[in-house]
Order: sequence, then structure tokens, then C-alpha cells
Amino acid sequence: MFYTERQKQIINHLETHENVSVQELSELLFASTSTIRRDLSELESIGILRRVHGGAVLTSGTNFDTPAPMRRVLQQTEKELIAQLASRFLSSSTNYFFDSSTTARHLVMKLVDYIDVRIATNGLGLLSVLSSSNNLDVLSCGGYLRSPYDEFTGTVAIQSIQNMSADYFFFSCAGFSLTQGATEFSDENVAVKQAFFQHSKKHILLCDHTKFGKEYFFKSLDLRDIDYVVTDQEPEDKTFIEVLGDRLIYPQD
Repeated sequence: MFYTERQKQIINHLETHENVSVQELSELLFASTSTIRRDLSELESIGILRRVHGGAVLTSGTNFDTPAPMRRVLQQTEKELIAQLASRFLSSSTNYFFDSSTTARHLVMKLVDYIDVRIATNGLGLLSVLSSSNNLDVLSCGGYLRSPYDEFTGTVAIQSIQNMSADYFFFSCAGFSLTQGATEFSDENVAVKQAFFQHSKKHILLCDHTKFGKEYFFKSLDLRDIDYVVTDQEPEDKTFIEVLGDRLIYPQD
């Protein structure tokens, strides 16, 4: 879906406030209430928000797996910063696994100028942005397409990954805690991440600050399985810094 600038502002506002009224958006964005209602209906149709009387609420919650269209437009600055920090692990003559996350999508674009690089991913969005690159060998693991999330999962995907090997695996998560490690909403998503983990040497979590301290139903990787955690700012809970030490990468003065 192509988002208007107004719809992006609606999403950003909801990300901060979680609920909003039509009248409030109308005044904030200098648009008529009918235009705002039309925007809300379009955003509701792809699962980004839910219409309620007089306004809308953000759909994401404890048991909600965020659709790809929503992930692509949220927290772009934070994701780009994480990608810049994680780019220290990129080099020529290297094999990489990337999951389907939009943060990984920011990072993988930084590989286009490297040579002798092979990439395997279960992310439809990553395959799309890499389709015009002449320097990279790009492989899809195939499988069942979970279309709202732009990712391939299932037995076919896992069997394909089992026939590969990579130097690095870059992945994201729904939540990250010191007790549970990286967690997710979907067991299908976790199964693919674990297959990538088992067939790679280094495992690097790309995790924005909003996910720290949160836990969800399915565990993907234990804390001991993660070699580095790259985030966009210093965690508020300093225990993360104490426990992770040099394994935690974040912007520092």
C-alpha cells in the first residue's frame, strides 16, 4: 500500500498516543473529518489500526503480530541508526542470513557495494529491494508466504535453510528481555529464526529501544545464543548494560 504523508503522520501519532479521535486528527493535520475517516478506514483494512466510536486505536498489543505495511513506516530513524551501527559486521566475501524484519531491510541495503557476498532470507521485502543488485547472490528460502508479514515460513523454508551455511545471522524480535532473550508472537516465525541460528556462526540481534524489557509468548533465541545486540539508544534499564557488556552496541558520545 502507498501511504500519503498524512497517513504516515496518523500512524506516527498513534504509535505515541495509542488512541486518537477523528476531531483531534482533523485539527492536527488540517484535514476535513471526512478525509480523516477515509484514511482511518484504509489503514484499518490492512490491520494497522481499529476504528472505534469517534476515532481509532493502534492495533498492536500483547498478542498482535504487526503487519509489514505498518512496520515499514514506523521508527525509520531508529532502524537506520541501528543499521549504521550494525554495518561494522559487513564485509566482502561473506555469507549472510537475514530474517524478514524491516530493520534487516535497512541493513541489507548497505551490502550492495560489497563483492563476493551471498545472502539468504525469508523476507519478501528484502528480496524486492535486492532484485536490482548485480554484486550480490541472493537466495530465497521459499516456503509458505505469510502475506501480511512479508515472510516465508513453514517446512519448505526450514528444509531449504538446513542446506545452507552463513557467517552471520541478522534478526529482529518482538520483545527482548534478560530472562527470556528474544521473543516473538508467532511460532512459525520462531521456527525459521531457529533454523537460521543453527546454520550460522554469529548471531546479531537488531532491536530498537522500545522492545527492551518486553516478553511475548514464543522464545526465539536465548540470551546466551546472541553474540551482539544492536540498538538505537542506551537502555533505560542499566541492567542490560551490566549483563551484556561489550555485546551491547548503541550510540555513545
